[in-house]
Amino acid sequence: MQGLLVFGRTGQVARELAALAPDATFVGRDRANLTDPAACAALIRAARPRAVINAAAYTAVDRAETDAETARLVNAEAPAAMARACADLGIPFLHISTDYVFDGSGDQPRAEDAP
Repeated sequence: MQGLLVFGRTGQVARELAALAPDATFVGRDRANLTDPAACAALIRAARPRAVINAAAYTAVDRAETDAETARLVNAEAPAAMARACADLGIPFLHISTDYVFDGSGDQPRAEDAP
């Protein structure tokens, strides 16, 4: 069993995490295909880490409008598969999102078409 497994390696959040946790294992696109949620879950099961952080995301906001399927896979389906794998292993999972779309206010779920 290894320590911390982080999805993401070159993005802003992952780089900051690397400075704070240099012994963590960071996986980038070369090892983690976020358009294949099952593969992400399999990677977690194979690594058997103590905890997982998802710092990877589809961040091309304008392109997400025309490539909605890929954005959904990367930002919803892959994190869901990661969370299920972590739950199965009984380990913590932290998914980092952004306030670029939602500012964190409110206490109710938001619809996809929420302003």
